[in-house]
Amino acid sequence: MKTKTITILAAVLLLVGGAAAQTTTSDRASTQIQPSIINTDPVPVQSGEDAEINLKIRNTGNTEAKDVKVQIVDSFPFELKPDRKRNHSLGNIVPGQEYQISTELLVADNAPDGMNDLKLKITQGDVSITREVPVQIQSQNIELNLANLKTSPSTLTPDTEDAKMTLEVVNNGEKTAENVVLNIDLPEGFEQTSSFSTRQALGNIQPGQVKPASFNFDVKPGAEVGGIQIPTDIAYSTDSSQSTSRITEETEFGFNLAGKPRFEVVNVESKLKTGSTEQLKIELRNIGSEKSSSTRIRVLDSADLPFSYSSSSKYIGTLEPNQTGTAVFEVETETGAVAKDYLLDFEIRGVKDTQVYVEDTTVKSTVSKSESNDSSTPLIPAVVVLVVVGAGFYFRDRIRGLIS
Repeated sequence: MKTKTITILAAVLLLVGGAAAQTTTSDRASTQIQPSIINTDPVPVQSGEDAEINLKIRNTGNTEAKDVKVQIVDSFPFELKPDRKRNHSLGNIVPGQEYQISTELLVADNAPDGMNDLKLKITQGDVSITREVPVQIQSQNIELNLANLKTSPSTLTPDTEDAKMTLEVVNNGEKTAENVVLNIDLPEGFEQTSSFSTRQALGNIQPGQVKPASFNFDVKPGAEVGGIQIPTDIAYSTDSSQSTSRITEETEFGFNLAGKPRFEVVNVESKLKTGSTEQLKIELRNIGSEKSSSTRIRVLDSADLPFSYSSSSKYIGTLEPNQTGTAVFEVETETGAVAKDYLLDFEIRGVKDTQVYVEDTTVKSTVSKSESNDSSTPLIPAVVVLVVVGAGFYFRDRIRGLIS
């Protein structure tokens, strides 16, 4: 009796173990056909209009899926256009492989704002399952547009600090857009100056209402000139009580980043000496992208420095991009000046069209001790001695008479 019982238990354990092994093998070997949205046209799709939908069908499992078919199911608020293909036979799909399906749908006039599910029936052999893909819908009752871009300064150029651009958000629809937020993506060469440089919360915008949004930023010296496009998205709600009704629209606006002349000191030549007038030569290069007309360089006088100039401003003229020009200053150095290196401040001005561009720069100039000053110093005691000796010789007779 014991032998029979043991035999039965062993058989049961073998069956359970086999089933467990089969279950484990089944769990390890699986297929998973997953649909997702690539993009839509328009973005977001509009209620009451046609919409082009591009889908991606991918096997995210680890086993080949056999004889895969995808059927687009009509379900509110989406309906397949009559001339479009409903059933798509994809065949076998290996793990990681994907297919793309493009189709056109009719969107119901009364489709709710926000995410709505597009249903797909996916069949593998004799097994079918319905998958839902979320598609964003926007009601025609709200239409937000950008208008009237203005910048400060009016002409933006590289190397501009504390620049500002303001644009208006207009609701051309028939319904209030709630909790409107405008986000911009500053391109390369632009730098935000605060947390508000790329995001503006505008609150509610009623039908016909206009609200301005302002953004502050810096334009770096190396920013590329020409047409600049600013990617933008406008996010809003259609109903403040429903988080699912949040809509995000992607758009962009553009302006021209103008070139300008920019200057760099490339060479300084000076042999300044105490108590003498010498030349100071400064060579400039136009490192900007535009021609500079009427280029001038002016020394910024400082009462703390032992220098005076025959002329504090020198005219260089026109400098094309990458062209150099030289200014020569006549500098008189005080006799009592300390022989050392001095930092001299200059202002450079150039003109493009009617716009004047001004830059400040600092150059280093060395002052040495004058040779004439050096040789005259030890002569002074000698001269005094000679005068005293000569006077003594001249008045020797008188001195003797006084002594006697």
